[in-house]
Amino acid sequence: MDITNHSFILNTALISSNQDDYKTSRVVPSQYATIVNYETTLPRKVTHTMKYFIQCFQALLALIIFISLPTFAYTLTPTTMKLKDSGSESSGFMQLANKATEPAAIQFTIYEHSKDSDGKAIRGRDASDQFIIYPHQVVMMPGDEVSVQVLWVGESILDAEQAFTLLSQQIPVPRKVTVKPDSIDKLTLDIRILMNYEGRVYITPLGAKADIITTSVNQVSGTNSPEMIEIIFENQGTAHASTSNMSLVFIPLDSTGAQLKQQAITLDTGKIPAMRSHLLAGGKRRLVIPRPAGLKAGQFDVILSQ
Repeated sequence: MDITNHSFILNTALISSNQDDYKTSRVVPSQYATIVNYETTLPRKVTHTMKYFIQCFQALLALIIFISLPTFAYTLTPTTMKLKDSGSESSGFMQLANKATEPAAIQFTIYEHSKDSDGKAIRGRDASDQFIIYPHQVVMMPGDEVSVQVLWVGESILDAEQAFTLLSQQIPVPRKVTVKPDSIDKLTLDIRILMNYEGRVYITPLGAKADIITTSVNQVSGTNSPEMIEIIFENQGTAHASTSNMSLVFIPLDSTGAQLKQQAITLDTGKIPAMRSHLLAGGKRRLVIPRPAGLKAGQFDVILSQ
């Protein structure tokens, strides 16, 4: 039987939940976790058996990744940067550190960033022409630390804040797999765990601030109990705002349309998934939630409160 050196390259995405823009990062399995060409590299007579083995092995490896991730990890801090559109504050630095026991090759790409009305992140066009990232690529030995500069070179006077996704992507480093003489009839596996960080860069003009208003409140028709309510917010300001620490305040109205503030019901937005992410300048957010228990029947206003 021929010797087969097979490489598993599993990507994981380490996201500073900037979809959610939490202060701490979280690890999620990447949809791009792949097995490389096993059907063409394995002898035909074991291909079917190895398919099953590989599927089981992937599931086991996913668990191992979460348990032993620090062993393989490089780190990137901070994962959120706020820069000005001009002047000395249009540049900032991130720190890379290789915590692994092997060399790590990293490259950076940056894209325009937006969100849909449900708060899901949308990756836009490549924005490399608006930034200088130095070094753009780096190879770090175990224990190395590197400063990476991010410099805005786009428009020097912006009307509103712009948001970008900065992707730090680990690249496979070629390495030789040593096969021991007694493993001549065995399959040798070379396992490499690659990691990506996805952060946010905000370019904020002087004086920019958020201004979130409620643009519509409607009952959702055709739904079963409980009664569902659709609320649409819009950030008419010039800077993004975190909504995860705000409160939704439901204020009943009397027959004349006056607010009955003493009967208001308050909900913590941190418990509403669609409100956990930032609301970008000019962005909208759509919520569909059950009518709060205890809210008086009839018309009501909804406001976001700090």
